[in-house]
Amino acid sequence: MPSYSRTVKDELARIFEDDEECLRAELAAMLKVGATFNEGRLDFSTVSAAVARKLITLLKKFYPNAKKEVSIVRKKPPARKIKYFVRVFLTGGLEKFFEETVSPEIVPDDFTKVAYLRGAFMACGTVNKPEAQYYLDISTLSKSAAIFINKIFTDLEFNATFCLRKEFFVNYICEGDAIEEFLGMLGAEETLERFLIARNLKEVRANVNRMVNCETSNLNKAINAAQQQISDIKILIENKIELNEDFKLTMETRLQFPECTVGELSEKLFITRQALNYRFKKIHNLAQEILGAKD
Repeated sequence: MPSYSRTVKDELARIFEDDEECLRAELAAMLKVGATFNEGRLDFSTVSAAVARKLITLLKKFYPNAKKEVSIVRKKPPARKIKYFVRVFLTGGLEKFFEETVSPEIVPDDFTKVAYLRGAFMACGTVNKPEAQYYLDISTLSKSAAIFINKIFTDLEFNATFCLRKEFFVNYICEGDAIEEFLGMLGAEETLERFLIARNLKEVRANVNRMVNCETSNLNKAINAAQQQISDIKILIENKIELNEDFKLTMETRLQFPECTVGELSEKLFITRQALNYRFKKIHNLAQEILGAKD
């Protein structure tokens, strides 16, 4: 089963803008961010067949005379993953284009900036499945490309963090709202829908867990309080401490209903919780005085 990142990339690779400037911006990003330069050629690799096809399609559209080589490598078990390699030689005008892949002229408006990010994500982007921790990044070996991408993020009002991680320059987002907006902006509607559903379910579960934890905490406090109250009452009984009828009734009722909370016990005694808490505080103080005297 493909990863969530690959699912997003496969969907983005099926998007073809009518605007040629947008398509050119996508191609520029894919080559600059995802390819490595070596002796007059660019080597691009991906696990997505759709992304490899899109790169080849864009190259044929804009640079039909540039020489291209395509190869497929299947990894050995247990992975058995297929990787697609596209080698492009800087011929047929492609060399000049590659030199301008981080030029402001490539992204003159917001539409081309979005297209550039789409191409960059297809080339080197990752995003966690929505059930996990929110995280999306675009990483590249090219520092100039990473800085250029960070500026585009800023221009489009995304707060992407820029950092160096090992040998990669990374722009990342780790906020659910921002990732949701980013996927929608790129046009990944199908995977965005899954993201929204999973995110809502995740938040519901988190709220339920918080409620359960709160109830558990309150229950533990009530149990501990009841145990302390019963212990105090037994000390008074063992030492034959005489109290008025209200206190006697309180002690008898607590011993009769050890599982009840103070709120439930106050209803049985037809008094307020504040009044019942006062009585238990008085009982506790008397019990402490007895224990202190014995010491």
